[in-house]
Amino acid sequence: VKLWDVRTGDCISTLPAHSDPVTGVDLNRDGTCIVSGSHDGLIRIWDTATAECLKTIYAQSNPPVSMVRYSPNGKYVLAGTLDGKLRLWQTTAFNNNA
Repeated sequence: VKLWDVRTGDCISTLPAHSDPVTGVDLNRDGTCIVSGSHDGLIRIWDTATAECLKTIYAQSNPPVSMVRYSPNGKYVLAGTLDGKLRLWQTTAFNNNA
């Protein structure tokens, strides 16, 4: 996952996100965090300022992730997985920035 400066077109950071293809990313409303999901079954929350992985979450059976989204208020992350399920996590349980 790469973060780009839209004004200059420069890559400002590369996140060592996942071991398999990334299938979804989303930015929270204030731009302080990114969520990424992948076929490796992992969902990661990133700090955009430091490029630090704040939390890695996954479902019990670790199915491949097909999409991720922040809720409009940034308090939840929704993930769709290839086992046909939608899963919802509360971001405030593990991240004060989200």
